[in-house]
Amino acid sequence: MARSSTGRLSRVVQAVMSLLAPSSWLRYGKIANFFGYDGADIQRASVGRGVAMSPTVSIRNGERVQIGDGCHLGQWTSIWAGDTHGRIVIGDHALLAPHVFITASDYDFDAGDGPVMDLPKREADIYIGANTWLGANVVVVAGVSIGDGAIVAAGSVVTRDVPAGSVVAGVPARVIRQRGAAPGVSDHRPEAQ
Repeated sequence: MARSSTGRLSRVVQAVMSLLAPSSWLRYGKIANFFGYDGADIQRASVGRGVAMSPTVSIRNGERVQIGDGCHLGQWTSIWAGDTHGRIVIGDHALLAPHVFITASDYDFDAGDGPVMDLPKREADIYIGANTWLGANVVVVAGVSIGDGAIVAAGSVVTRDVPAGSVVAGVPARVIRQRGAAPGVSDHRPEAQ
């Protein structure tokens, strides 16, 4: 019995020492800064039932973000609505892999020669349909609609609307086939270049 309590005491001491270590406090500070910067807007977003969200998800302007029931949002996903009116609506059961970046605004770099960050922004709503899957490192820009059941391949940049049930890939993303078609069979003819 003495051996058991000595082992338990040793583990408790190790845990306390770990919590008090300077490296741990540095990590706590970084986490607190992250959630103070991006985490506050998560509380303002409309989040459906059964949503699984990594603690590293970043939401900006949450009052203009709607996430449907049963969605899964992977690590380091960023969902940034516009500062004034650009909304982001994500349908039920959407799956967003790690490092997905969705932004409903960008800089109007043609509006002047000054620093880009000082130029006006262009904002437009983004709609991501139900039962969609956005692979790792996908970027979705302002004004895009992704139809129900669509799949966006990892690393793609979505700059225009994606039809329901389609599979898209590339930079910029293009339809490569429809879901349910045999792999390698394209229902879409490449655009002339």
